[in-house]
Amino acid sequence: MSPKSSRVSAYFSHLVSHLGSDKEVHCVAVAHMVPNTLEFAPALDDLMTLSGLLAKPKSVTRPEHRTLSKKYKTPKLSREWAENASAVVKVLHGQLRLRKKRVVLVDIGGYFAPSIDTISEQFDGTILGVMEGTENGVVRYEERSPYNTPIVTVARSPLKLPEDHLVASSVVFSIEAVLRARAEILQTRTAAVIGYGRVGRSIAGILRDRGINTVVYDRDAVKLAEAAARGFQAHVRLEDAVPHASLVVCATGNKALGLAGFGLLQSGCVVASVTSSDDEFDLASLEKGYDKFGEKTDLVRYEENRGSGRHFFLVADGNAANFIHGAVIGPAIQLIEGEKLKAIKELIDGNVPAGGARLHELTTEQRRGVAEIWIEHFL
Repeated sequence: MSPKSSRVSAYFSHLVSHLGSDKEVHCVAVAHMVPNTLEFAPALDDLMTLSGLLAKPKSVTRPEHRTLSKKYKTPKLSREWAENASAVVKVLHGQLRLRKKRVVLVDIGGYFAPSIDTISEQFDGTILGVMEGTENGVVRYEERSPYNTPIVTVARSPLKLPEDHLVASSVVFSIEAVLRARAEILQTRTAAVIGYGRVGRSIAGILRDRGINTVVYDRDAVKLAEAAARGFQAHVRLEDAVPHASLVVCATGNKALGLAGFGLLQSGCVVASVTSSDDEFDLASLEKGYDKFGEKTDLVRYEENRGSGRHFFLVADGNAANFIHGAVIGPAIQLIEGEKLKAIKELIDGNVPAGGARLHELTTEQRRGVAEIWIEHFL
């Protein structure tokens, strides 16, 4: 075990010891197959019994999936399956053998938002609740709230701010690495950032600090006002922000570009995402209007299928750009992973109420307890 892995393991062991484990509770978790999951999955298994690991579809070809599938059951994940309560319950009862068990679902991206209450009703056991870890997932849940099932989130926690900034840094790093492999430098392009949330805000700032002319688009007037106050050219219409950019970074998690949006891209534009392609893009319209070339490369070419020659490139074929380099961002990610464990423990202990228009969050004092343990191991 490397010194880094040893330190992460010690941190998680300390935190689980502090929280108290309950192996009678079972966990089914949606997860990216990246290096950090090799460390977080065992932590989940220490806190509870990790009975199922649902790999995000675009990450199943990564080596981490092969490693984790040797230890944990890995049912196939898709949005269609997750939205079908009967199909989910069939897997919980059959493949995962969770009849009569208490179960926590760990979600990334709102997979169970349309179906969770029905899953709870049909399941021959008890769904203790859902822990959602991403902003786009929170939006999916809040669009359908209130729920009868307890749901807690860490997506808007201040402990996530370091991760958000480092994710932004790693996305820009990977974009630059891909361009340099083509003998290009980042500064030859002009940029548009679609989505001025916490990650998008950091990406816009990093690009501007690198000397790149950067504009911003968001549907939220409050976020646009903040972008303008920070000196960005902020656009209220996508068609004003995108056509003049030769680099477009999408950070919405909610279909930033569809067929009309792809049509706004200038020929030769490079497009990158901070999350999964099925979350960030309307893939059906992309397949309808464009032919695909270089599928196994880090920069995939999409050419308009009407013979115009107009084309653009998707970094990592539209998946999170930083996954090219394993989405490694250092120990800061363990801060929010620690809060996830604390949030799950609150579900186990029955401290998360059901209902309400907004999802439940931890208190400042609870977050401080996690941060103190993180500081003890990493600072």
